[in-house]
Amino acid sequence: MKELIKECIHCEEEFDANSERKRKVGGYVHECADCVISLGTERAVKYRGVVDGSGKMAAISIVAFNSNEEADAYVRSFNGCGFGKRKTNLCNNIKHKHVSFNGGNGNHKGKAR
Repeated sequence: MKELIKECIHCEEEFDANSERKRKVGGYVHECADCVISLGTERAVKYRGVVDGSGKMAAISIVAFNSNEEADAYVRSFNGCGFGKRKTNLCNNIKHKHVSFNGGNGNHKGKAR
């Protein structure tokens, strides 16, 4: 990605707004990564999508978190159950909010409800 040199509005240092570190920490376009971290100005919601294969079609949930750490822990816990194992995960212990849900068809293998 091409360099995009900006001047930070807080410390007045030049930085690359397209750098990997800046993209990872977020913040406003005119804030360097160091200032975003030290001032805590990142406000973007962290989203993750998780898929559950139940019924004839997979169900997908879009989940919002306060931090990337919580989001990654939720996905690790959700996916850590393994295929065919009981879902005894830590998802309910991690602060999250379901933003959207598209449920699968519960009519599995032609069984009537």
